[in-house]
Amino acid sequence: MPEERLAMIAAWAARHWPGGPVARPEATAMAPDGSTRFFVRLRAAGRQLVAMHGPDNPAEARAWLHLAGVLAAGGLPAPKVWAAEERAGLFLMDDLGQADLHGAALALAGDADALAKLYEPVLAMLARLQAVGAAGLDVSYCFDGAELSPEFLLRREAGYFMEWFVEAACGLRERPAGLAEELALVAERAGRAEPRGLVHRDFQSRNIVLGPCGPGLVDFQGARLGPAQYDLASLLHDPYVDLPWPLRRRLLGRYLDLRRDVGPFDAEAFVEGWPFVCLSRLMQALGAYGFLCGRRKKPFFAAHGRPALNSLRRLLAEPPLAMLPALGQLARRLPDDPGPLLAALAGEDSR
Repeated sequence: MPEERLAMIAAWAARHWPGGPVARPEATAMAPDGSTRFFVRLRAAGRQLVAMHGPDNPAEARAWLHLAGVLAAGGLPAPKVWAAEERAGLFLMDDLGQADLHGAALALAGDADALAKLYEPVLAMLARLQAVGAAGLDVSYCFDGAELSPEFLLRREAGYFMEWFVEAACGLRERPAGLAEELALVAERAGRAEPRGLVHRDFQSRNIVLGPCGPGLVDFQGARLGPAQYDLASLLHDPYVDLPWPLRRRLLGRYLDLRRDVGPFDAEAFVEGWPFVCLSRLMQALGAYGFLCGRRKKPFFAAHGRPALNSLRRLLAEPPLAMLPALGQLARRLPDDPGPLLAALAGEDSR
């Protein structure tokens, strides 16, 4: 982050510090992953906060602020906002913690019981998010669409996958016969899956903060209505962690139990829509890696293409997705390790 920008954010935060202005806080830039926003961790007057600066997308900033209020009103662990200037894209909020689920899960790799214990409060948080999160939501604030509809999923997940991963990264132009019809079917089944609820849309390990009070939610500005399966698919088929498949099934069963405990829930409908939503989410992730490498030149994401593709292939080999022969054929044509191709797209030599 340029020093001038860091200084500007710190000075703004100092003027809006809870309890009154302070001298310039100690400021440390935070890594933003795939976002174009800037984040700064600030310390002053015995308190630690986070500032966010995203001036390039006012609609996104407006959505983030509204959703922070919606989540907090539902008793969900979103950061308390202390100061906001929407037009400037400046926000000052509580720091929910410096650790995340991603790092904690990697440290426990190979210990299924310890991982299940780690994920338990995250699953409980998600169950509550799905049960009550949509209360108070005004979809006019949803800057990137009000709902994960079949049309949206076909264009922005299946289409994203084809454009940025299959074609841009892997260089495949020839499409198996019947592929367009199968992609449309997946989008239809995923987009109409029941039950419905508030969807975070990027509920993966790097967006789950772990702090003294338990897990917390960040990066929720893209939330909207949609199939309840979507966020669990993001969590269990997360390429950043690549959980063992028996553990994914175990965590799915545990989520269903937790969700039943917090309100009316149709588990049978959830399970029926589950594989189609999982497939759509994995296509979105692979498309995102292609976009982030190719358009934003962020080679960090290249290494995650292989676990995402492996998960997609495994889903396509199991019922009911084995009834999608064109998608299965396409998946088999893709390189086993797309990492070097994604890195090359970002302009980096992966050797």
